[in-house]
Amino acid sequence: MFDSSQTKKTRIKIMMRVEMDDGNERLLFMFVAPNTRVSDTINDTREFLPFETAEGDTEIINKHRIRRIVPMESKTRPSRDPYDILGISESASDAEVKAAYHKAIMPVHPDNIQALNLPPDFLALANRMAAQANEAYAKIKKARGQND
Repeated sequence: MFDSSQTKKTRIKIMMRVEMDDGNERLLFMFVAPNTRVSDTINDTREFLPFETAEGDTEIINKHRIRRIVPMESKTRPSRDPYDILGISESASDAEVKAAYHKAIMPVHPDNIQALNLPPDFLALANRMAAQANEAYAKIKKARGQND
């Protein structure tokens, strides 16, 4: 009668850090069509977007509640500027660099995520992100001549 395999659309699963309007940040998966940018999906005509949680549940979130979405991995930019990784400008003060580092490392620090019983892919990604933040901070400190 109705063959559902013909209507099923292929989607790519991308892990996102989603900052909500209340300031909470969450790690969620977003699904985008092949050859489609995340920004195209975010800016389409739908009022709500589906996300998958670490537990595999689907959450439908109103776009107006989303303050910022950051893809956690990018195949197109394997290495980035350390200032870009921490989300600051090169003119940032040492205190701003340190604050940005702490903001970047806290959600993905192994001590903070081990007890959450997350799936292995979340843990692996969080470990890569923590290493990336640590490396970026170390590069900035070295470039500025700081040893501590």
